[in-house]
Amino acid sequence: MVKEEVRLTGKLNKGSSTGRFFINRRLDNRNCNGRIYAKSCINKSKSADDMNNVALKNVSLAEKTKELTGSDWVSALSHEFRTPLNVILSTLQVALMNTSGEQENEYSLVKSKYLRIMRQNCLRLMKMVNNLIDINRIDSDFFNIDPKNEDIVRIAWLITNSVTEYAGAKNIKVSFETNKQECIIASDTFQLERILLNLLSNAIKFTPGGGKIHVELVVMPEKVYISVSDTGQGIAPQYQKTIFEYFGQTDGKTYTEKKGSGLGLYLVKRLLDRMSSKIWVTSKEGQGSKFTFYLPNYRLPQSVKEDKHVDYQSHRVERLQIEFSDIYVG
Repeated sequence: MVKEEVRLTGKLNKGSSTGRFFINRRLDNRNCNGRIYAKSCINKSKSADDMNNVALKNVSLAEKTKELTGSDWVSALSHEFRTPLNVILSTLQVALMNTSGEQENEYSLVKSKYLRIMRQNCLRLMKMVNNLIDINRIDSDFFNIDPKNEDIVRIAWLITNSVTEYAGAKNIKVSFETNKQECIIASDTFQLERILLNLLSNAIKFTPGGGKIHVELVVMPEKVYISVSDTGQGIAPQYQKTIFEYFGQTDGKTYTEKKGSGLGLYLVKRLLDRMSSKIWVTSKEGQGSKFTFYLPNYRLPQSVKEDKHVDYQSHRVERLQIEFSDIYVG
């Protein structure tokens, strides 16, 4: 038995712009030979306004479905990429370890060079995949911030100090300044690290050799301000808002060779949104940029300062390599 729907729509009052429309739905029941053995009809009458409302609802539903499908597709694809990337990275790491024990010759040097290039580009893909997954989780409201009472001054200093090798490779000086030697606030150390590393990697990327990067932490009664300034190429006024948008980038010949995915600053902004904070930039072309954000200055009442320090060093190297994967150190 097969049911076939026949739908017919027409206008009853042809001379009136506000006439009523009829909808005739007929269900034909066919047997296995295709012959109709039963029919049922449903007749409805609707006004023009009703028809317009239905059409608008259908368009809205289609747009939401399309948006949801795209978001789910990005999330699913990102997760599918992560597993093979981890396998490739592990294999490359083993291959690099094996080359370290080989007798040094022209072939081994070339092989080691290309293995490092392959690994670095895998890390770039991993960075993009991680950012896409986290952006999707934030936009879907499945991303949680895990604040704990920590010394924000110490954490910011450790993160800043960890990038000196990358900055030194470009002959860039990195400095850190604070108005307090200690400040315990509730913060998610891991997410704060991602935010600062992203800002620092951008500063190193767009600052020429011999330049300077300065990180400043200012403790105020209600907020803790953290800024990352550089002496790089600066950002044109028309791009100072778009860089925080999804896939937002600047333009220009000087920027083309250094383009990232356009996800980093958008992720930074969304992370800070979850922390009840915000970020902004002040910049002049040719004079550098200064990115500033703040964190609420408060402590969790049920938590006290822990005696043990945050285990920042345990995965520091891996996190740095992923975040700085688009900066080539010779």
